Amino acid sequence: MNELINRNYPMRFDSFELMREGGSMAYIASSGNKKYFLRVIKPAFYDTAINAVEIQVFLQEKGFPVPHVVFTKDSKPYIQENQDGENYLYVLYEYIEGVESELELDAEAIGELLGQLHSTMKGYTNELIKRDKHFFIGRYIDILRKKQYEKIGEFEEYGNALWDKIKDLPRGYCHGDMYSGNIHKSPDGKLYVLDFDTSCEGFPLYDLVLICNRTNYFDYDNAGYEKSGKIFARLLPKYQKYCALNQEEINAFYNLIALYHFALQATIIEIHGINCVDAAFLDKQLDWLYRWQEQCEKLIS
Repeated sequence: MNELINRNYPMRFDSFELMREGGSMAYIASSGNKKYFLRVIKPAFYDTAINAVEIQVFLQEKGFPVPHVVFTKDSKPYIQENQDGENYLYVLYEYIEGVESELELDAEAIGELLGQLHSTMKGYTNELIKRDKHFFIGRYIDILRKKQYEKIGEFEEYGNALWDKIKDLPRGYCHGDMYSGNIHKSPDGKLYVLDFDTSCEGFPLYDLVLICNRTNYFDYDNAGYEKSGKIFARLLPKYQKYCALNQEEINAFYNLIALYHFALQATIIEIHGINCVDAAFLDKQLDWLYRWQEQCEKLIS
């Protein structure tokens, strides 16, 4: 890797320190006293990563706060390498000191940041992956069918009713993984959006829902409803300086929290394997959804 990176970039790198490994490997790359951030994306995520880099380059050219992609000597935003018939992608970024954002402190600033993100992405003309009912609900139902889960009909009925409530919401750019860890705060207080690998054409509101969601995913907590709503109320005015939400979207906030449970559970099982959860865990998830529905209907009515 050292030789490949040094051959393709204009600066000379002295060392590469592995930070973490998952769908990609992340390194701190040092060139003298200057640090960079290097991602090596594995073959399974190759196509998604190319789309993510294209989006990030577009945003940095528009002046939106993202860690800047460093271009190669050939003016390319990444290096492509084929190893034993499989494609790997190398992407180098400028390194930004800082920490994960703190929602309680930064709620209003995050609302403004997301408004700017969605507004800027209205000018993006490349094709985005479309997320529909299958992604949000169907994947999970398919998994339950493979597991021969006996209460699949209840999940399916709930999912169909949920989708009918939100299917006609306005669509547009959606980051798709908008949690505090993907909003970086520099020492001077500036916020940057990270990790565009899940970008799609979906519900823009979904990004606000994910960042505002204060519910406990595993254990139902009645306080989650109020906590999530309070954060949303703080973000919304700043967001709407750049992107207006109609009343139907605002009212759908709590429905999209339920939608998130379907999509996240499917993603977890896809990553860790179909046997990573058992019937008891699925029963608990179903109970979570019923209790959420009951609380929402009681408080909204």
